[in-house]
Amino acid sequence: MSNLQHEVPQEGNPFGEPISVYTDAEAIEDGFIVNLSRLGQITFHGFPVNRMTRHLFDDLKPFAEAVAPALDGSFGEALASILRTKCLVAKPSEGNTGEVGDIWRIPPELWLVRNEVGGWTAMYPADY
Repeated sequence: MSNLQHEVPQEGNPFGEPISVYTDAEAIEDGFIVNLSRLGQITFHGFPVNRMTRHLFDDLKPFAEAVAPALDGSFGEALASILRTKCLVAKPSEGNTGEVGDIWRIPPELWLVRNEVGGWTAMYPADY
């Protein structure tokens, strides 16, 4: 028999207190997250797609640049158009609760994750 004591998690957090917290502002400052709020307006289920990982942004950038001339040269509107189209095929993950952390999957390998700044973050699952 083990002598280990089982600690009761604090207020519903099964993992206890976080060791470290990486804020949205820090992620933007570090360049890991791109703030999309100044680009074209993209909404999904009533919330803006207002963040994107740098990895995904860099992968979509050449496509948006190629489409921009057809949209009066607007890179933001071109990127928004690409994201709007992708959002049309998004499917919810099991267990979504309508809260921060919910994940919607966009085939073949993209996620929209409900973020803590009132919107969605577009990303690859590997960026999570």
